[in-house]
Amino acid sequence: MPMRDFDIVKVLVVDDSITFRQILNRVVSEIPTAECVGVAASGQIALRKAEALQPDLVLLDVMMPEMDGVETLKHLKSSMPFIEAIMISGFNMDNAKATMRSLALGALDFVPKPVAANMQEGMDVLKGQLERLIQVVQTKKIARLSRERLERTKLDFPSSPAPASRPEPAVIRPPVNHISVARSLSDRVQLVVIGSSTGGPNALHQVFSKITSPLPCPILIVQHMPPMFTLSLAERLDKAGQTRVKEAENNESIKPGWAYIVPGGKHMVLEKNSSGNFLLVENNQPPVNNCKPSVDVLFLSVAKVFERRVLSVVMTGMGRDGSEGVRQLKPKGTISLIQDAATSVVWGMPGSVFDLGLADEVLSVEDLGPRIQELASYQV
Repeated sequence: MPMRDFDIVKVLVVDDSITFRQILNRVVSEIPTAECVGVAASGQIALRKAEALQPDLVLLDVMMPEMDGVETLKHLKSSMPFIEAIMISGFNMDNAKATMRSLALGALDFVPKPVAANMQEGMDVLKGQLERLIQVVQTKKIARLSRERLERTKLDFPSSPAPASRPEPAVIRPPVNHISVARSLSDRVQLVVIGSSTGGPNALHQVFSKITSPLPCPILIVQHMPPMFTLSLAERLDKAGQTRVKEAENNESIKPGWAYIVPGGKHMVLEKNSSGNFLLVENNQPPVNNCKPSVDVLFLSVAKVFERRVLSVVMTGMGRDGSEGVRQLKPKGTISLIQDAATSVVWGMPGSVFDLGLADEVLSVEDLGPRIQELASYQV
């Protein structure tokens, strides 16, 4: 059955390298739900073409001469906020820092330029990454067009005004399991573990900006990212609020008041040494849930060695990574929070925890930070 225009994601490719423009064009052409409607060699050309072509998505090179990807994105989001952007980033620290700025400015996500043994292998990796994100853009496009169609229908066929006394319809919220408040100091949350993916960097920034004082326990974070980018994310989150945030190091002892981000491209597990201290240790197993780092790898290790109360938080992201970890943590008295669908870029990871009946509370991203602080700072 042929795809409808309604379902096709129209893509504008922007890169100053003619070779990479051709690669991206070819990769997009191999994705059934996408169509490359144009290419541009600079930010200025991209903005003119975006206005003329009205694409659904711009694949935007981070580093370009004259007007780089960050500056181009600023102009794009200012004049055409409905167009999604995925940043295409090289593997170096300047690219990583610029990519973090792009995400803060509204880019949907980013993909690194592939480093592979041969071109075909690199293109296959790129296709896999873009195909998942284009599915997200397609879902957002269909939802937006459906809303617009509904609004037009309301204008064409206005309904009679409701009586003034008619009550507003009830807001339907997902059910929330009961949380027993800690009754002793040993029952208080003594470790927070967080997992996130697509949309995670901005969501994490919102969470940490709302934590107004250092927590009396450590925070461990897995954000799906390649190497180098987690260091830039840690630097950004460290400036967001009152929590000190760093990229975790192998065999590092975790401390209250600090948050540790698992380095991109590596798994980390929590271990307990002979002195009773808890350490983050690199783990060399292959990707889990197609992810490295994996939320489940960290969460499962916490379930194995940490006997005190844990607060788990699963936020926006594709797939199911984290749900098995939460399932293993719950019998140990773990409190489980998830981000709601309305504020998630993708409700895959938190939705999978919810579907398993493991969520104690379903909260907006704005409410997660204060709730984490409340539960972790509870004093008897």
